Amino acid sequence: MAAVEAEHQNRADENDEISFKDGDSDICQQLMDRYAKSSASQHRHLVATAAAMRSILTSESLPPSPSPYFAAAISSLDSSTADDPMAVSALLTFLSIVVPLVPDGGISAAMAGEAVGVLVKPIDEEGEKLGVASLRAGVKCIGTLLVGFCDLDDWESIRIGFGSLLKFSIDKRPKVRRCAQECLEKLFGSLRSSSVIKEASDTLYALLKEHELVLSELSSKKIVEGSKVESALKSENAEAAHVLNVLSATVPFLSAEVSSCVFSELCKLMGSQFSPLTRQILKAIDTIFKSSEDTVVVPEIEGVITSLTSYVSLHEKNPADTVLHVSTLLKSALEKANLVESTLCLRQLPLVCGSLAGLLTSEEDVASQASVILKDLISSYIDTNNLLAEGSLSSEDEDNLTGGDNINAARSVCTVFESTLNSCDGIPKEHILKVTALLIEKLGDLSYILAKDIILKLADMMENATEDTASSQYVQQCIGAAVVAMGPVKLLTLLPITLHAESHSCTNAWLIPILRRHIVGASLEYYVDYIVPLANSLMLTSKEAKKSGHGKKLRACGHELLRLLPAFCNYPIDLPKQFGSLVKLMVKFIKKKSFMHEAVAVSLQMLVNQNKRKPKPSTDMDEEDTNISEDAKPEVDSRFHYSKKASVKNMKTLASSSAELLQTLVDVLTASGTQISADFKAAIGCLASTLDSSVKKKILISLLNKFDPAGESENEGQVDQSNDSIDEEKDNRSATKTQLKRSAVLDLASSFVEGAKEDLIELIYNLVRQSFQATDEADLRGAYNTLSRILEEHGWFCSSHFAEVIEMLLSHKTPDDEASSKSRFACFHVLMAHGIQSSSEEENEKAFLILNEMILTLKDGKEEHRKAACDALVMVYTTLKNSSSMNSDELCPKLINMISGYISGTSPHIRSGAVSALSVLIYKDPEICLSSPELLSSVLSLLHTKSIEIIKAVLGFVKVLVSTSQAQDLQRLLQNLLYEILPWSSVSRHYFKSKVTIIVEIMIRKCGTRAVQLATPDKHKSFLQTVLENRSSKAKDKDETNDSQTTSIDSSREPRKRNYREASSETTARQDGGKEHKNFKRHKSTHHSDTNGRRTGPKRPGNRNFGKHREASGNNHKSGKDARKPNRFRKAS
Repeated sequence: MAAVEAEHQNRADENDEISFKDGDSDICQQLMDRYAKSSASQHRHLVATAAAMRSILTSESLPPSPSPYFAAAISSLDSSTADDPMAVSALLTFLSIVVPLVPDGGISAAMAGEAVGVLVKPIDEEGEKLGVASLRAGVKCIGTLLVGFCDLDDWESIRIGFGSLLKFSIDKRPKVRRCAQECLEKLFGSLRSSSVIKEASDTLYALLKEHELVLSELSSKKIVEGSKVESALKSENAEAAHVLNVLSATVPFLSAEVSSCVFSELCKLMGSQFSPLTRQILKAIDTIFKSSEDTVVVPEIEGVITSLTSYVSLHEKNPADTVLHVSTLLKSALEKANLVESTLCLRQLPLVCGSLAGLLTSEEDVASQASVILKDLISSYIDTNNLLAEGSLSSEDEDNLTGGDNINAARSVCTVFESTLNSCDGIPKEHILKVTALLIEKLGDLSYILAKDIILKLADMMENATEDTASSQYVQQCIGAAVVAMGPVKLLTLLPITLHAESHSCTNAWLIPILRRHIVGASLEYYVDYIVPLANSLMLTSKEAKKSGHGKKLRACGHELLRLLPAFCNYPIDLPKQFGSLVKLMVKFIKKKSFMHEAVAVSLQMLVNQNKRKPKPSTDMDEEDTNISEDAKPEVDSRFHYSKKASVKNMKTLASSSAELLQTLVDVLTASGTQISADFKAAIGCLASTLDSSVKKKILISLLNKFDPAGESENEGQVDQSNDSIDEEKDNRSATKTQLKRSAVLDLASSFVEGAKEDLIELIYNLVRQSFQATDEADLRGAYNTLSRILEEHGWFCSSHFAEVIEMLLSHKTPDDEASSKSRFACFHVLMAHGIQSSSEEENEKAFLILNEMILTLKDGKEEHRKAACDALVMVYTTLKNSSSMNSDELCPKLINMISGYISGTSPHIRSGAVSALSVLIYKDPEICLSSPELLSSVLSLLHTKSIEIIKAVLGFVKVLVSTSQAQDLQRLLQNLLYEILPWSSVSRHYFKSKVTIIVEIMIRKCGTRAVQLATPDKHKSFLQTVLENRSSKAKDKDETNDSQTTSIDSSREPRKRNYREASSETTARQDGGKEHKNFKRHKSTHHSDTNGRRTGPKRPGNRNFGKHREASGNNHKSGKDARKPNRFRKAS
C-alpha cells in the first residue's frame, strides 16, 4: 500500500514539472489531452475535477480562462467535505496548476485573502489524510496567493496564510517543508511595510522561543564521532531543528530588533563541541553576518567570538568542515568589529589568531585554509605604519616599548606564534612558518623588538637543522623576512656573525646565503665599515688555520661575506654619501680579488638599472638584467623603489664617479688579454650610459692609443718565414693575444653605443670596419655585435651608411658560430626594413641583396643559420607592419611581392627557398594568403614542376597554411588546395603521400569531414576514404604508442606549440633529401659574386605585379619571366 501511495505521489509531482499554457488555451482541455489515457487514479480524479470546473463555467457562461477556473475551484473546495480526501486532493492539485497562470490583478486582494482562508482549512485540519503532493500543492497555492495577490501592507489579510506557511516550514515531510520555507522566504522578501515586517518577525521569534528548551537540550547534546546527526534527532525535537533552517532563510528580512534577539539566542546555542544543531547554527550566524546591520552584530561580537574560538580550540573533536566554517566566521566577526570599533577588533585579534594557529598542525586541507585566513587577518590588522605611529623605536627593550592597541595586539599575536613554534618538535610545518614570515614582515622595524624571541627560536632551528635544505627552506624564508623587515644591521645585532680566533670557527655563518637573497634597502656604509673588515679578519685567520683544517671554511666564509656586495647594492639608502668609498673598494676588488669580479659587475648593473627605471613598484623588480646569475642576484622585494627625486640624485652621483671606475675596468680587463665576461660587458654598458658621450670617447681613444687594432693587424702578416719553430710558436701566441685584445676593444666599444653622439659612433664604426677588413672570418663576433647595436640604437647611421654596410656584410660569408650569425642577421633586419621603407630606388634594390641572402640561408644545412634567418625575416615583417610611415599599408605587400619574384627564378634551390620564406611569414600572419589570392595560386602552381625540392617546399607551405588558418578562412581555400595537393597522394617516394595525408587530416580536424568530402575531386575520393578509416582506427586505439604518434601529427594543428622555424622545417635543408641538392654548396654553385664580391639573387622584377595568377600547366610556369630581368641584377642559378 505504501508503495502505491509513493507511486501516486511521484506521479502527482509531475504536474509541478510540466508547464501549462496560459492565455486563451483551455486548462481543462490541456489536462484531458495529457492524462486522458492515464490509468492512475489521481490523474482520473484530476481530469474529472477539471471537467467539473469547465461544466460550472459553461453553465454560468464564463470563459475557460485561469481566473474563472480559480473562482470555481475555490468555491468547490470551500463546499467540499472532509469525507472525500481524494476530491480535496484533486482540487488542490488543480488550483496549484491554475493559480500561477492567473495574470496580475486577475484576483482581487479581498478575494485572495478569502481564498487563503479556504485553502488553510483543509490542509490544516485534514493534513494527515492528504498525500504529500496534495499538501505541497496547497502550500504552494497559499504562498503564490500571498505574494502575488494579497495586500502585503495589511497584516490581518496575510496573518492566517503566514501562520500556515510557518507551521508547514517545520513539517516532518521534507517536500512540504522545503516548499513552505521557499514560500516564506519569498513572502518576507516581498514585505515593505515596517509594521507588517515587525509583526511577521515577532511571530517567527515567538516560534523560536516556543522551541527554546528543546533547542537548548539539542545544542548541549554531543555527537559521537562517526555517528549521524539524523539519528540524534527524534521526531518530537526535529521540528526545533527545522526552526533554525527557517531562521537561516528569513533572517535577512527580519526587523533589526528581532534580528538582534535571534543573534543573541544563536550565540547561546553555540557550544564548544559538535551537536545536532551546529551546522544550522553556523549557517544562521553566517547569514546574519552577511545580511544584517553592524549594529545588530557588534553588541554580541565578543560573546560569539568566544564561542567560536572555543569550538576551534577543540578542532580535533569536531568535524573538519564545521571547523573551517567557524574559522571563516571568526574572520567575518573581526571585520564587523573593525568597521564599528577598531579597538574592539584589535582586542579580539590575539584570541582569534591563537585558536586558528592551532589548526596549522592539522591535516593539509584544514591547515592550508587556516593559513590563508591567518594571513588575511595579519595583513589586515597588523599594519606597519600604525605600529610605527604608536611605538617608540628609541627603546630597544620590549618592556619599555610604549604603544597603544596596535602595539599590544601585535605583541600578543607574536606571543601566540612563539608558543606555536615552541610546541613543535623539530622544524615546524610549512604553513606555520609561512604565516610567521608574514607576521615578521608586517611588523617592520618593530620586529626587532616584538619578534625577537621568534627570530631567536628560528635561529636555533637553523643551528640544529640537518643538511636537508627542503626541511629548512621555510625557516630560511622566515629569517629572510626578518632581514627585509628590520634590515641586516639589526638582524646581525640579534644574530651576529662572529669569528672565534681561538677555535678557528665562525658562528651563524648559515646567515650569509639568507642575507644575500633578502637584503634590500640597506646601507652601503655598513658593508664598507663592518662586512668588509669582518671578511678580511676571516680570511686572515684562515691563513693561520691551514694546519687545523678550518682554513678552507673560514676563507670560503670570508669570500661569501664579500660577495654580499650585490645585496647591499640592492636599492641602498645612502648611495649619494657612500658611492665614493664604494668606488675605491670596487677598484681594489677589480685589481686584486678576481673572485669578486662577478659581484662587482652585478652590483654596478643593479645600481644603474634601479635608478634608470620609472619609480613603479610593480615593474621595478621584474626587469632585472638577465645577465645576472641567480647565485649573485638577491631576491628583491617589490615594495622597494626609488622616488623620482631620489633616482635623479643617485644618477648624478653615479655619473660623477663612474668615469674613474669605468677607466679602471677598461684598463684591467684589456690588459689581461682574456675575453671579457658577459657580466662585465653589461656592467661597462651600464656605467657608460651614465656618462656623457665625450667622456666615453676620451676613454675609448685612450684605449686605442695603448693598443691600435689597425696597426697591429698590419703587422700580423709580417712574420719572418725563416724563424725556427720556437719563434713561430711565439708569434702564434702573440697573434692570439692580439685577437683577444681586438675583441676586447670591440666589446667595450659596443658597450659605449647607447647614448653615444655621432662622432663617437663614427669612431666605433671605424673600428668595426677595420675588423672586417683585417680580421679572420672566425673572429668577427665582436664586430657583428657592435654593428648590430649601432644600427638598432641610431637610426641616422642606417641612412648615412646604408650601402656601405650592406656591401661590407655581404662580402663575408655567414659565420659559423650562433652568436655571430644572430648579430649578422640582426643587422640585416634593420637594413632591409630601412631599404623597403625608403623612397630611394637604389636602396630598394639593395634590399633585394639582403633578401637574397636570407632566402639562401633558409636552405642552409646548419640549424642555427636557418633560425637566425627566420628571426630576421619575421622581424622585418613585424617592423614593416608596425611602421608609422605614410605608406605603411603598402610595406608588407611590398615585401611579399619581393619574395614572390623569386618563385619564377630558374634555380629550383632559389625557388624552394622563396617558398620557405613565404612559409615563415604565413606562420606569422596567415591572412597574407587571404589578402593576396594570387600569391597562393602562384605557389600552388609550383606543384606542377618536376623538382622534388620545390614540391617538398610547397607541401610544407600548404601544411603551415592549413595549420595556422582559422577554420572559416580555411573553408574558402579547401577546394583549390585539395585540387593541387591530392595528385601527389599517389606518390610514395620522398614521403609525398604521408605529407599530403597529414595536410588532409588537419583539414578534416578543422573544417569537418563533410566539408573536405565536398571539396575533394571524385578521382581522389578513395584516398580520402582511406584517410578517414585510418583516423577512425586511431581514435579507437588506446595504446600509448599510437597516442604519442597521433600527438606528433596533431601538433601541426596547434601553431602555439610550434614556432615558425619548426613550422617551416619541412621546407628547409633537412627535408631536401634529393640527390640533386645533397652536396649543394652556396659558394660554389648557388650564387655568383659580382666584381665587388656581392652576392646576387634572382632578378628584381620590373613589373611589381609578381603575384599575378599563372595557370597551372606541366611546365615551370615562367610566365612573366621576361619582365623580371632588369640588367642590374644577375641571375641566381
